[in-house]
Amino acid sequence: MSTECTSPEKPRILAFEAWDAGSHRGVREAIVRHASCHWRWCTLPRGNWRWRLRLGAVDLAANAAEVGVLDEPWDVVFATSMVSLADLIASLPPSIAARPRILYMHENQAAYPAAKGRSDPRDAHAAVTNLTSMLTADLVLWNSRWNLESFLVAMDELLSRGGHAVEADVLAEVKAKSRIAWPPVERPQGSDREVLHNAAEARARGLTLAVWPHRWEHDKGPAELLAIEQQYGESARIGWVLLGEQFEQRPAEFSALLKHAGDRVIHSGTAPRAIYESWLQECDWVASTANHEFFGVAVVEAMLAGCLPWLPNRLSYPELVPAGCIGLSPMEPPSDPAATRNAIQKHLRAAEAAAAVEHIESAIDECRTRCSSG
Repeated sequence: MSTECTSPEKPRILAFEAWDAGSHRGVREAIVRHASCHWRWCTLPRGNWRWRLRLGAVDLAANAAEVGVLDEPWDVVFATSMVSLADLIASLPPSIAARPRILYMHENQAAYPAAKGRSDPRDAHAAVTNLTSMLTADLVLWNSRWNLESFLVAMDELLSRGGHAVEADVLAEVKAKSRIAWPPVERPQGSDREVLHNAAEARARGLTLAVWPHRWEHDKGPAELLAIEQQYGESARIGWVLLGEQFEQRPAEFSALLKHAGDRVIHSGTAPRAIYESWLQECDWVASTANHEFFGVAVVEAMLAGCLPWLPNRLSYPELVPAGCIGLSPMEPPSDPAATRNAIQKHLRAAEAAAAVEHIESAIDECRTRCSSG
């Protein structure tokens, strides 16, 4: 697929996305809505992620050539982390391949946690593909500092046990060309009447509403979530709004949670976007027990909607809230909730879609200027 947004006298950016789904698609759509530069997106739909990472660049370049995109003049090549940038550059015409190259890292393949029952399921080839993409880029943008730092640590360990000495200090090179650029997040706008009614009914029962907006999978910490419910759910009168995507096979802890919480589970499962956003606006807290998160779009969305953070002191979460907001919970709420919400809203301004897109475009333009003067 190819999408375009046009603005005269601004850099012409040819952008490639090999996994146009989920948060990747959300970022692309936000850029299209808020861009001031001229962007042309070439995309592939959701598919097997390994094949997308290994061959998506070849398919993207071929598709772009087929629709005539590669016959146009471009100032910048932009790709996301699901694209092998080295393969992409090799597949593009020299006139485009010579343009400044920007890589946006939604995630990294070196730092994914081990799946349950496997000591280390990570694909070293995928992690190395990320590395060669970074070495090909002139600028690497990361959606969080945690994403960058977790990659550097995991990749250092991977290279040290690879049986091959890397002569150049490639990780220092990656760090030197890296910048943090939060992804654009749209402020929720939902106002579904059924949600308003259900939330009011739950509050009339004395419940404090907490949204848990994650996939129902092991890396999102279901055992910790169950332990919280068992210890505090009844005494703190927690009403759970479980909005994450469910799958045919899910960890057993979720069934135990639903049974233990009973009618304090106010909503369970995915919901249309308007209903999803309405629940975010109606909840008091956003809870996370994730063991794996490179940014946390769903958590940021909830906080932009007014939820207080019930977050662990790990992953990207300390970056997403002001100092002192990690460790809050319905059992230990802030002394001034309104002031805390205001501080969080101020802290998250850089993540709001228009500001985040402006920051990304500014970084791209600075890289373009530096490359042209060098």
